[in-house]
Amino acid sequence: MSKKTVLRADLIGSSCKMAILSTVAKLEGIKSMDIDDENCTLTVVGAVDPVAIVLELKKACLKAVIISVEEDKPKEPEPDPEPTKEDDPCRCREACVQACIEACEKGCYCCCYGGFRPAPYGYGWYC
Repeated sequence: MSKKTVLRADLIGSSCKMAILSTVAKLEGIKSMDIDDENCTLTVVGAVDPVAIVLELKKACLKAVIISVEEDKPKEPEPDPEPTKEDDPCRCREACVQACIEACEKGCYCCCYGGFRPAPYGYGWYC
């Protein structure tokens, strides 16, 4: 069960950031970590206890407070847009079929083997 934990930490300089990341990275079950400089927050995603994160940071003499803990839900896939007439690879299918039927009456090769015109009663191809 993966959790998304947001912690507020003292992010004074790059040395503090590196100390926080290296301390938290030692814990098992972490999928990802992200630091937000503007809000002074550390976001940890993974199957790790939020209290264990705070205790590890406290052992390293770094101050941290839990802001929020929530379930890490996978993003729902976006539905594919329905194809429109412009997206249809053969926008002129009706015109192609009509042209094929007209050409087939003259004995063309494409309708017999190209699959545009079905045989009567659905039993194969004819020209």
